[in-house]
Amino acid sequence: MAAVEFLDLGDEIREDPRGLSFFPFAGRLPDVRDLLRTFHLVSVNPGETRGNHLHPAFTEWLYVFHQPGVLIWEEDGEVKERPLAGGRTLVRIPPGIPHALKNPGPRVLYLLAWREAAGEAPGGPETMARPLGGGGPASG
Repeated sequence: MAAVEFLDLGDEIREDPRGLSFFPFAGRLPDVRDLLRTFHLVSVNPGETRGNHLHPAFTEWLYVFHQPGVLIWEEDGEVKERPLAGGRTLVRIPPGIPHALKNPGPRVLYLLAWREAAGEAPGGPETMARPLGGGGPASG
């Protein structure tokens, strides 16, 4: 099974005194139809966890901003955690990897998320509930 990847965006983020800009899809999606159908903005309230699911036939991309969070995922039966802060990391989660995002607070955490089909047009559900260490009910 493929591993979760953390991509450093240091060379892709353009920053000046006004703020920053980042084009998250440039060169990442072979089929833009996936982007148009699956691109979404998610919020996670302080102290809450969202996710606790997996995507059987889709790769999911996550870009966390506005508040640090903790990605929780399971690989080879082992639950792992990694803090995400500073808006400089793009996460690639391969198909079949259970995952969730925890907001330790104190503000609302936001993330951009999108999925791309892995291989042929998949059948079956796109998202399946899959609780893992990290708590919280299964949710999208």
